[in-house]
Amino acid sequence: MVSNPAPRPAPKSEDLPAFEMPSTAALERAAADKKPLVVYFPGEKDDGSALAHPDIVFLSKNGAVFIRIPYNADREKAPWDVESVVPVSKLLSDNPSREYGIKVGRETVLVTDSWGNDFFRFEKAPTADELRSSIKKVAEKSEAANKKLQKNYEAARAAWDKKDRVNALKAVLKNFKEGVVGVEAQQNSISLYHEIMDSARASISELAGKGDKEGLKGLAKELKGTDAAKDAESALAKMK
Repeated sequence: MVSNPAPRPAPKSEDLPAFEMPSTAALERAAADKKPLVVYFPGEKDDGSALAHPDIVFLSKNGAVFIRIPYNADREKAPWDVESVVPVSKLLSDNPSREYGIKVGRETVLVTDSWGNDFFRFEKAPTADELRSSIKKVAEKSEAANKKLQKNYEAARAAWDKKDRVNALKAVLKNFKEGVVGVEAQQNSISLYHEIMDSARASISELAGKGDKEGLKGLAKELKGTDAAKDAESALAKMK
């Protein structure tokens, strides 16, 4: 008769990385210290030992901020979610496992910039060398992402300065579809977007006050795919 092997003892706390829970404070500190994040999504039967290695513990204290996401098999959208085209932090969402597309039950490690934009993904526990190599490359990846967004932002800003709302929104929404958050070009794109939305809502109110149904229809078409589109549609509905 073959006996079952004895279960492995749980690792001691000093043998584990210095994990934190996802929080605004953790991300702000990472950004202030210019540190990337190592985000750990445990498998269903995680025993805490996946990243138990002295070199990884050292990295968690010196090279990056380590975040541990509690195991969650749910991938359904919350019914009360408010839809917006503006990208938000996946890490600070109600369900990071869903937002990052983590396979249910699959232990996964992401290496991201300090805002949670993921550039490297491991679907099994990485070695200390693999983590160290990825961490070193994050700043370059984040800078490249920002540079790509900057071109679209500049195009959007130039269009809006000419009061060309259609092309300004086209460039801004292109940035939003990238899903990148936190970097300067995206923050500037979000500020510009809100500026355009405020102007659009003022126009909706003005056209509704005049009873200009055709003007509202044209504006609703211009605003398709934006947060203000529903305002234009609502104003039109009230005129029927």
